[in-house]
Amino acid sequence: MKKLFLIFIIIPVIGCQTNQKPDKETVLKRINDDLNFPRTIDYEIFCSDPAHAKKLLDLKLDEKGMVAIQKTQKLKDIGSPLISFTEAAQPYLIKPTAKERKLDIQKVKIAEETIDNIKLGNSSESNGKTSIPVTYTVTCTNITPFSVLMKRDFSKPIDRSATLRFTDGKWKLIKP
Repeated sequence: MKKLFLIFIIIPVIGCQTNQKPDKETVLKRINDDLNFPRTIDYEIFCSDPAHAKKLLDLKLDEKGMVAIQKTQKLKDIGSPLISFTEAAQPYLIKPTAKERKLDIQKVKIAEETIDNIKLGNSSESNGKTSIPVTYTVTCTNITPFSVLMKRDFSKPIDRSATLRFTDGKWKLIKP
């Protein structure tokens, strides 16, 4: 009788502990999988667009040796690319799709975003589901010379938050 009594006490206790607070590695994997981290930040350059050519000139990317820009065009050359990329820019170029090639669009890498410094908050329960607030820091690495194309300071980390919810026997990320 004592053994049967112990079984009825131990099983519910074990069952209640399946939704314990997850460890940081589990949370990191869940965020990376659900939010597609690490990820590359890119920028589209329209190589035949005079406005893009002017922007690259204003940012002095031609002086830095990243691009070569035709400053004048003959009538027969209208519609051909104004912007070409130098050998120094090759590591930062993303292979264009057929559609991008046809439209003279070249994507360049700006930086890579990764997750850093995960903090788990206190769990709460509602409707039989456990939720845990999560704050994490997004940092940028491998910042390229093309980062000047975007108006953002890539050296500063960004704090973000999300919520983990225990449903159907698994921790799921509720996207921000």
